[in-house]
Amino acid sequence: MTPITILQSAADAKPDWVSRCMSSVALWSQQHGYSYHCIGDELFDWVTPELRTKLHDRTPIMADLARLRWVESELAARDGLVVWIDADTLVVDPSWRLPDSEHTFFGEECWVQPTAERSWRAYQSPHNAFMGYTAASPILGFLAYLSESIIERADEAHIAPQMVGPKLLKALNNLAQFRLVPEAGAVSPELLAEWVGEVGPAAACYKRTTRVPLALVNLCSSLNHSEEAVRRVEQFLARHGA
Repeated sequence: MTPITILQSAADAKPDWVSRCMSSVALWSQQHGYSYHCIGDELFDWVTPELRTKLHDRTPIMADLARLRWVESELAARDGLVVWIDADTLVVDPSWRLPDSEHTFFGEECWVQPTAERSWRAYQSPHNAFMGYTAASPILGFLAYLSESIIERADEAHIAPQMVGPKLLKALNNLAQFRLVPEAGAVSPELLAEWVGEVGPAAACYKRTTRVPLALVNLCSSLNHSEEAVRRVEQFLARHGA
């Protein structure tokens, strides 16, 4: 049986609902015999001082790089599979087990949002809120190197959010066709609003994609700051016993 290690990180000051999401991951890990490790802002120690200075307060971009370097360090110290899961991810199916026969995998989101033509569209793409690697992965080291290189060469005044996270993964996936895990998805604010309220066009659009049932759901804390958005997240957690 492949040893599996779960990694998470979050600041000490975080919303209560994020803490509850993390508790769901820790409990799920315990149930399946996965090792679980959580750290705070020391995650950013995996980013060089030069890049931390350049990125300044762009902590999401620093986290995109730091998680890769932390995974590398863990794989140098232990055998098996190391999996990163974002702190704002809720386990909704505790019976689900991680795939352990691949050297690399990423979550797959089905992002539902309105179009300029006032219709709805679902965009299916990889995301790095959930990703796993073994020491045999040819992708991990390259992805970490490429992420650092992009940041080093970027104009400091024009560093785009997600440029070394989901946007980079999407571009590479068009060429490499990574192993994606649809059970580990992400939900847009529009879709979440309908999942906890009145079903409408966003939910209908999602249903047409005929997705597999979700086991882990990234709730995208960066998009859920308003009181109404937090209320919806709280409702979703309550429905799943968190």
